[in-house]
Amino acid sequence: MPKKKNRFRRGFVKEAEEYAEDFRFEMDRASHEPLSALDLADFLDIPVCGLSDHPAIAESDKAFFRGPGNSLFSAATLPQGTYRSIVHNDYQHPNRQNSNVMHEIAHILLGHPTKPPLLEDSCRNFDADAEKEANHLGFTLLVPKRAALYAHEQFATVEQAAKYYGVSVPLLRHRIQITDVRRWSENRARIGTR
Repeated sequence: MPKKKNRFRRGFVKEAEEYAEDFRFEMDRASHEPLSALDLADFLDIPVCGLSDHPAIAESDKAFFRGPGNSLFSAATLPQGTYRSIVHNDYQHPNRQNSNVMHEIAHILLGHPTKPPLLEDSCRNFDADAEKEANHLGFTLLVPKRAALYAHEQFATVEQAAKYYGVSVPLLRHRIQITDVRRWSENRARIGTR
């Protein structure tokens, strides 16, 4: 029987949790506290610019992304020599902006090379493995396992917890499910450590 391909490289999920914990520690935050993408970018000295403030983007393009093209662009990492900066669509919902920018920070942390958005044949230049890693690390930085546990145990609804963490309800539900905090919480209640 052929071996099943691992979803991520060995140790990646643990590494993502460690990034989330380490950054919170370095920023003097508890391991369950919210961490916004803009705060982390500032801490890491990664410049972030919204479309609305970007001097090189024409007003007509800004109007397009503010209106009918709102969902067509989220964020991108731009190379500047050995440095990176992030431009993002600040016309989208704040929770989406938080997730978009954190996704780009994840690309930078993981050392993913920047690539032009389109190939010569006008097809999208897309590295599925790099995108999967950036999604997982970005989501983990926003809601690490201890934060998912806190959300599950301390909030009456997932909507309240999502608002507290500055993320969408589907993202928080995903993190609660993937980290298996319901079972962790039940075990904590059973042995009296909750």
